[in-house]
Amino acid sequence: MRDAINNELHKLYDDTRISPFIQEVCEYYATRQDYEDGSYIDEIEPREIVEPVYTLFILQRRETLLDELGSISKRYPNLFTAIADLYNEILIHMDVRPLEKENASRLSLAISEKASGEQIVGKIEELADRYDDLSEALDPFYSWLHSFR
Repeated sequence: MRDAINNELHKLYDDTRISPFIQEVCEYYATRQDYEDGSYIDEIEPREIVEPVYTLFILQRRETLLDELGSISKRYPNLFTAIADLYNEILIHMDVRPLEKENASRLSLAISEKASGEQIVGKIEELADRYDDLSEALDPFYSWLHSFR
């Protein structure tokens, strides 16, 4: 199964129909078990930060990104198994406000409430408006988030 997921990840990165942001999300979810041992602790943010950040950014462009994730389910079924829970969580919330609030609160708690959920959502909205490619918005967001540490 691991080889099938890796093969699909390689194909995904060549697929111009899938945004770099969704490619990054898929890679994270498909390989997150590899980070469980803490060996990459200096290279990536902890799970309690990364996962709500991805969810909050996806909510900014929910319809478009759900379409991309849906096409992954058809083209890359092995890879989709890694992101199926995220996809379903976003899909079932027609009113995104409760899901947005929940993830913003999770993220606020992860940074010891040094930024409120409202501040987090505001910053994500600002960056999503500024950048066409959400993957480019991640670094400025993480820099902003680190300013509270």
